[in-house]
Amino acid sequence: MQNKYRAVFLDLDGTLLAPGAQLTARNMACIRALKKKGIPVIIATGRPIQSVRNLLGGILDGDPVITLSGSMIHHSLFGEELYAAQIAFETVHSLVETCRSMEGVENVLLDESGGFYALHDNPELDEFVGMYQKKPTIFNYDAIPVGPVLSILVHAKEARRQVYTQLQELFGESLHFTYFREYPWIELSHLSSNKGTALEIACKHLGIRPEEVIAIGDGANDLEMIARAGLGVAMSNADDEVKAIADEIAPHHAADGVAQFLESMFGLENTVGV
Repeated sequence: MQNKYRAVFLDLDGTLLAPGAQLTARNMACIRALKKKGIPVIIATGRPIQSVRNLLGGILDGDPVITLSGSMIHHSLFGEELYAAQIAFETVHSLVETCRSMEGVENVLLDESGGFYALHDNPELDEFVGMYQKKPTIFNYDAIPVGPVLSILVHAKEARRQVYTQLQELFGESLHFTYFREYPWIELSHLSSNKGTALEIACKHLGIRPEEVIAIGDGANDLEMIARAGLGVAMSNADDEVKAIADEIAPHHAADGVAQFLESMFGLENTVGV
């Protein structure tokens, strides 16, 4: 089957990865089959680059990788940085100071390119330790890090909607906000930083147009990417707001939905064993 699409942008959690953050044989074979056909596969995830390397190091090579929900792009999985959207130190300082006196804030995490900082080292950070393969550097409100910060995560499990609303009122004109369903962390990044902007930058780097790509995702940080792509696809397990803007719906991520959809689009049939 021939179609006009020349690249595929894929979210990881809830999309390419099955429950338990597993990369299944069928999805893995699908990626390899696309690569054999000369179709770039660009991962676009909220995870840091270290985590993507651990998950896909033996599969992807040569294509750009979008991480931290669009705040960073690498030329390739093990290549140099192509783009990094740093948050101004003054904004980081002001937001952290605001969190200091805000009821409901339980922790603050600051992402940089090679690791992360946190106010408190507790079990809530285990997922980030696993992704970065290192422990956080602990900071406090009186000694806020001065290095380049690419994203900020505010933990407010019991009051996240209230904290989100208050922070957005104060910083909505200087930061990009993402609020995930049933996830205790609120994500903040540079005002222009999102997966849609990153898709445009990656497309320019590859010499193709956004209208010529497929983007597949499931969560709030996929909205701009799905809206910008020529064909925006939501997983059947996606948030309702993501499904509402998608052009098509792919099967559930627990049923190799990415492979099912792309096999049909590119005439790959069942790609297990490719």
